[in-house]
Amino acid sequence: MARNASRLPVQVSGFSLIEMLVALVVLSLSLGVLYQAATGATRNVRVAAEYTDAVMLAESMLAEHSYVTEENLSAAGQFEIFQWTVSSWPALYDDGRDPEERAVAATPLQYLQVVVSWPGRSGSPREIDLMTVVPLRGPAS
Repeated sequence: MARNASRLPVQVSGFSLIEMLVALVVLSLSLGVLYQAATGATRNVRVAAEYTDAVMLAESMLAEHSYVTEENLSAAGQFEIFQWTVSSWPALYDDGRDPEERAVAATPLQYLQVVVSWPGRSGSPREIDLMTVVPLRGPAS
């Protein structure tokens, strides 16, 4: 009788093999999602840093050209990965004065535009465009 008693089914606590496999699948899927989120955040930080550098370059070009000495100024250059262009053209405005009064009026104004472009990581070019109005002054003597 003791022999038959040892053959009775024994209750074993713990997880079955299928439960362990399901847990591993859920874990691997959640790790994949977390990896994608971290990669996306890193990419966004890199793009934001590029835009910040481009805006700083454009603002420094605007500050460097706080006034223009010739109409239709055009300049271009490169700084690291950024290509920039500066251009100006007359700012035509109607202030309500007659043409004789306008001839002795304030300094003529010029639109000043700075465009900074650079190659994006995905192959598509990126670009920012800043524009302001500056006075036209004669060349310094």
